[in-house]
Amino acid sequence: MTKLYIVHGYQADASKHWFPWLKQTLEIEGHDVEVLNLPNSHEPNVEEWLTYMQQAIPKVDADTVFVAHSLGVITTLKFLNDLNVSKVGGLAMVSGFKDKLEALETLDAFIEQDIDFEQLKTKIIKRFGIASKTDEIVPYTLTAELCEALDAKLYLQEDGGHFLEEDGYDTFLFLRNKILKNFD
Repeated sequence: MTKLYIVHGYQADASKHWFPWLKQTLEIEGHDVEVLNLPNSHEPNVEEWLTYMQQAIPKVDADTVFVAHSLGVITTLKFLNDLNVSKVGGLAMVSGFKDKLEALETLDAFIEQDIDFEQLKTKIIKRFGIASKTDEIVPYTLTAELCEALDAKLYLQEDGGHFLEEDGYDTFLFLRNKILKNFD
C-alpha cells in the first residue's frame, strides 16, 4: 500500500476542489491518503508551510507519493529537497511552477528557495505534471518549464483552467487515472 499526501495551494484547504474526492477514490483503491491542511493559505508563509509539512509527515520513502497543486508544488519540492532520504516514490504536479508569477508577487518567497532540481531528479522515482492551456493563474508554459527541470512527463490539457472547483474540478478523473497508472 502506498502512502499519498495531497498538498493544496494558495487560498485553498483540504476541503476544496478535487482533494476530498481524490482522497476517497484512492482510498477505495487501497491507498492510505492524507490531505494536508497548510496554515494561513490566504497569506501563506513558506517557513510556516514547510514546518507544518515536517511535523505532519513522519516518514517518506519509496512508497510515499505526493500530489501537489499550484503553490503546493514548489512547497513540496522544497520539502523533498531538504529531506534526508534517498528515494521518494513519486510526485504528481498539477499547475506547478518554479518561477515567479507576475500577478502574485506575494508568493515570491516560495520561489526564492534553494532547490536542487538535479538532486530531485534522482530522489523522486516517478514524476509527472498536468497543465491546462486555459490556466490564467499559472501559465502552462511555467508548468512545462518545471517539468523540463525535473525531467518529468507533462500532460497538457486543452481546457481546465487552474483545475479549481470554479473551473468544474470537484473531481479529477484524469489525475486519478494517471496516479493509479504511474504509481501503482
